[in-house]
Amino acid sequence: MSAKLLNGNGSNGFTQLQTVKRLLRNTDSQQYFKDGDWTSNPEEADSFSDVVEAAEICAQHGLTGVELAVRLDAQACDVFCTPMR
Repeated sequence: MSAKLLNGNGSNGFTQLQTVKRLLRNTDSQQYFKDGDWTSNPEEADSFSDVVEAAEICAQHGLTGVELAVRLDAQACDVFCTPMR
């Protein structure tokens, strides 16, 4: 699930919506969590509705050494990362 973020930088002066993805990323391999496994492609990775859902997945799968990466669809890189413990 993805959230929407309002972005007022539309070229026509109108506000645009961007999809916000919350991904789990392994801090060593830089791969993203997908269906109990890992992928190097963030587009294939599981996206979480909020930090609570991401933390629950970490607990269910015994994940350590991961961080929550926040990515905007229009961006080619993660815009924010924070460790998950």
